[in-house]
Amino acid sequence: MSLSDRARLVALSLAAAALLSACASTGIAVNNADQTEQLAPVQTGSVSTTALPPIGPNGEVQGPAPIDPTGMTPADPNAPLQTANADGSIDTLPAVGALPNSSGRDLTGGLTIEKLLGRWTVVSGADQCQLNLTQTQKAGTGRYRASAPACTLKGLSVVASWTIAGTQVQLFDENGDIVAALILSGNRFIGTLSGGQGISMVG
Repeated sequence: MSLSDRARLVALSLAAAALLSACASTGIAVNNADQTEQLAPVQTGSVSTTALPPIGPNGEVQGPAPIDPTGMTPADPNAPLQTANADGSIDTLPAVGALPNSSGRDLTGGLTIEKLLGRWTVVSGADQCQLNLTQTQKAGTGRYRASAPACTLKGLSVVASWTIAGTQVQLFDENGDIVAALILSGNRFIGTLSGGQGISMVG
């Protein structure tokens, strides 16, 4: 046997050993499900089908409004909004028509700092406060200064700064703790104070 044949034999033996060691047990036990375990059959039900309304050239649905299969009527967007508080009580926010008149701010196309600057009216139940949002940077933060002078709403009276976080307006106290979070809903913002009290904001 020549030296090159021995080298090939050794290389082949090493490759076979490596291959076999890769197939060896690792000591990890696999717990297989009991083969006799039976699954419960799926309950059958009826499926109803209806034709979809045609789609217009701009992607809008044409024809009459679709019927809700649950039989529920859609909520009135101008009806008062009820929010649950952390203590289990429920606050009813006034309907859009009951809120103070909006100054006609254009809140379409995404929130920007410029769209939110100025005076806003914050309502919770029968209580109202004026909230001032400025573009003055609050030192040491990435937020802007805010104030609610003479506000009697617990939590909102201590507001010191504000920011936009995605589609949310967040209000903070002097310590940097969040005191309120609101999201855009039509021509107003709705949300809660840190204690869970429901609020609405129009400007």
